[in-house]
Amino acid sequence: MTVKLLRWLFGWTDFEITDKFPERFLNAAVKSGINIWNPKRIDDNTLRASARSSDMKYITKTAEKTMCEIHIIKNHGLIYLMQKYKARSGLLIGLIIWGLAIKFLTGFIWNIKIELPPLINEYEIRQEFREHGFREGAKINSFDPEIVEAEVSLNDNRISWITINIIGTDAEVKISPSLTPDTAKKTKASNIISTADGTITRMEVKKGYSTLKIGEGIHKGQLLVSGVKTYTDGSTKLFDSEAKIYAKTLRTVTLKIPKSYQALQPQNEYINKLDVDIMNIKLPLTLNGNPQGDYIKFTQKQQLDILSKGVPIYFLSETWLKYKKQPVHLNESQAEKILKNKLKFYELFMLYSADSATVLNKKFSLSNDKNNYTLTAEYTLEENVAQKNIIQIKDTSNSGT
Repeated sequence: MTVKLLRWLFGWTDFEITDKFPERFLNAAVKSGINIWNPKRIDDNTLRASARSSDMKYITKTAEKTMCEIHIIKNHGLIYLMQKYKARSGLLIGLIIWGLAIKFLTGFIWNIKIELPPLINEYEIRQEFREHGFREGAKINSFDPEIVEAEVSLNDNRISWITINIIGTDAEVKISPSLTPDTAKKTKASNIISTADGTITRMEVKKGYSTLKIGEGIHKGQLLVSGVKTYTDGSTKLFDSEAKIYAKTLRTVTLKIPKSYQALQPQNEYINKLDVDIMNIKLPLTLNGNPQGDYIKFTQKQQLDILSKGVPIYFLSETWLKYKKQPVHLNESQAEKILKNKLKFYELFMLYSADSATVLNKKFSLSNDKNNYTLTAEYTLEENVAQKNIIQIKDTSNSGT
């Protein structure tokens, strides 16, 4: 994005080189250190490319040395736009006003991002900040972050501490909750239950009581480790169970793909657009409109920084790539390869979602019907199937007898 902005500010030129062997020109330009981009063959004797306008005198000399003909196609960028409208004095005045506006806008807070604990409402916190002058649109020098941090922390007993960091025109706020006796979590008794069907391969029981053995079969929802143990004298002890129970489990996934479908084929044709967004007002910097037809749009957004401060001005770069739909007909080998590649994403998700899982074995089978190919994969995993389940204990300390 920065490269495109610099090119637009200082200008670039599209040109064509004509010769029986135009590659000679490219080789000579590279050896001379000239930066050339987007080289493209027009025909056997013609090469089209782009370069900085300031390099065109060196490109012309290189073309003369390699006995090539050079033709300028089009000039782009701010300097050429200003030449086109140099008779309009209002443009210069507008640029001056624009610069002054940027300097003015960098003195305000335009975005406040708050990281909150779950039990605190963001709207309420923002209201408290507004009462102390800390809000979006406020002048940076109109409030003291340390004073805001101290006063809000003292007035709200849900908050332990606040940190406010000012970065350019943005503010980042981090809030830590206060763990009072009413809000602190109490330790509770818990059981360990199974998250899947399987066969136990190994056990690591740190707290709790279990009668299971390695090699024993289990089912989903089964009690694996108990947090309650009753002794022979009738007394009972509660545990906040901690355990890892590893089991061999089975998972099956089925993927399908049509035998014939329409695929998007990129063409060697694209359109570039550059816009500027000033406080949600979008202004075009190029004359290209949105193309009609089959195009895919790629967008980049970059905030303007002035003296290491971000201002509410963004450059929006759009590239519209033309494509056309082409029919694709798959054979069995091609379909199997595509489906197995898709299956790799499932494996990543499966191993990520399972706890400490490893794949012990996997089997594939490919079938087809009139319209589709179907790949069935069976996985044998070893995974931690232990899940903590809190035991709800009724408080009877204040009940009558």
